[in-house]
Amino acid sequence: MKFVINAAQRAKLMERLDPLLRPDANADETAYYPIVSMYYDNADRDCYWENIMEQGARKKLRVRVYGSLDGHLPPTSFIEIKHKEDGRGVKRRAQMPYQEAIRVAQGEWPEGRHINVVDSRTITEVHDLINRRGFRPVLVMRYDRRAYAAVDPSTDLRITFDTGIAYRMRNLNPVPDDRDFLPSDYLYGEDISVLEVKITGVVPYWLSRMIPEAGCQMRPHSKYSNALERTDPVVRSMLAPNWRKPLPTNDTSEIDVVNPLREATPAAVVG
Repeated sequence: MKFVINAAQRAKLMERLDPLLRPDANADETAYYPIVSMYYDNADRDCYWENIMEQGARKKLRVRVYGSLDGHLPPTSFIEIKHKEDGRGVKRRAQMPYQEAIRVAQGEWPEGRHINVVDSRTITEVHDLINRRGFRPVLVMRYDRRAYAAVDPSTDLRITFDTGIAYRMRNLNPVPDDRDFLPSDYLYGEDISVLEVKITGVVPYWLSRMIPEAGCQMRPHSKYSNALERTDPVVRSMLAPNWRKPLPTNDTSEIDVVNPLREATPAAVVG
């Protein structure tokens, strides 16, 4: 469940959620950690179109880098496949040094160390995307995350707020807590957060009431797809001109999440 919300909605929601949540185990004592990712796709932008067309089974490949500039959060990196199947999502990833992750994403195999069975399967799946589907680096993205888990130990409820979402299609060499972004690289204004609710099974009734009462409306949202729609010449050439309104700076009610297939002219859609 994803929601694009402003600061007032977030404050109203957190006022009620705060007693029920604690900082996530991956975050610092303030629930914060930065996330930097390099996303991969092929020349036809299959990942983008599979998301837009809501294809039942789809995969994304990324190298993800954690860690803070001050060293408070140590640098850690993973190569990761995000797999969605009929509405259910799962991540398969292998932890390894950053340069090794980049080499694996180029079709190479880690050298000089033992690879367990689970990581070996993940790397084999990565190589399939690289070799068979032609996945290559497309963009680097970073954002600041506040991540919370439920105080109640009987649930795996996790709530995250992502802000400062920025991307670039140049300098495809991410580093921990990457700051090499221009003002024009930011998807939204400082007031906007992407809220995500993650849980196995049914969302608790109290939460299903609390979120809309704070004025939050659920909507599909893909940071990667939104970034490509703004900047990527490949995706933009496939879409009808001016199919989308400019992105707003602070009013979430104006954020347009219309499926571009409904807005593009038939001649403008390739494939």
